[in-house]
Amino acid sequence: MLKIAAFFNDGGPSNNLLSIVKRYEKEYEWYFFAFKNAPAFKIFQNAKLHVIELNESSNIKDELAKITPDVIFIGTSWQSKTHLEFIKIAKSEHIPCVAFLEHWVNYKERFGYPNENWKQNLPDFITLSDAYGYEMAQNLGFSNIIKLRFYNLLDDIEIFQKSKIKEQNRVLFISEPTKKVAFTTFGNENYWGFDEFSVCEEICKNMDKFSTSGLTVRLHPSDEAQKYDFLLQKYPNLSIEIENPYETPLIDSLCKNRVIIGIDGFVLFEAMVLGKLSISLIPSSKRECVVPIFKQNKITTLAGLKLTDFEIRSSIDEIKSFGIDFASIVKKIANEKK
Repeated sequence: MLKIAAFFNDGGPSNNLLSIVKRYEKEYEWYFFAFKNAPAFKIFQNAKLHVIELNESSNIKDELAKITPDVIFIGTSWQSKTHLEFIKIAKSEHIPCVAFLEHWVNYKERFGYPNENWKQNLPDFITLSDAYGYEMAQNLGFSNIIKLRFYNLLDDIEIFQKSKIKEQNRVLFISEPTKKVAFTTFGNENYWGFDEFSVCEEICKNMDKFSTSGLTVRLHPSDEAQKYDFLLQKYPNLSIEIENPYETPLIDSLCKNRVIIGIDGFVLFEAMVLGKLSISLIPSSKRECVVPIFKQNKITTLAGLKLTDFEIRSSIDEIKSFGIDFASIVKKIANEKK
């Protein structure tokens, strides 16, 4: 039985890996690595998977040596660089390494660009799970790109199509840590001239544009539980629900709400694929939405909003037809490394 070691940090690729593990849990011997404060740790633990906890003093090479994996899968992050250590060790030990890419942003930066020797950090293979990301990776000159089925999204599509949750006339705001990321990246919380709070409040002030007073705020996995509690008192005429992402599955939330608004998170893409009204609201010229949703659904203000201005169209069939299965990828990697 092949041994697979996996190091993941961010929520998106971790959820996709989890959907893979559910299908192939007994076909491979799995080992999961994550930092305790990372979204991946919670995701894997909640799925009752054994996670090897890492910290800043962990000797990753020794931990991998205990396992002697046949292949290493990593989830990339443009903020954390620990995945580069896994790639380096994999190369030195001649273990095939595969990186998951997602979210259509900072593909080169995840491997150390613009440093002169950044290409030395590239793994043996890179997977993409949608046509937009695959084309981006090709245009950036990446090689050994594999189209991998979008398992997490495929799971959600199946649930969505079978769901008995009735859609309500509510708006769903997808929170993200814009303020924190701006400070971490640029040293300025207001670098883009807006944050998640100002976006959410603009929605609150313009709920009449959507012909509803029902707003659900879905917390980001890294958000504090009380982050938006101030809205409950500030907007007493709105029916506001604060949603915990670890308690309410995303797909249930997408089924329940009619309009999905965020900044530029992956959820906007999934909502569009499912045929929901998916809107990116970024009130600034210093930042653009990188999520490949319909162009007219990327807006800078809710002023003068007309729902007829937006496009709604499902792309479920395109997702279902994209990529090859995980077992074929593992087989391909094993054969090419012989």
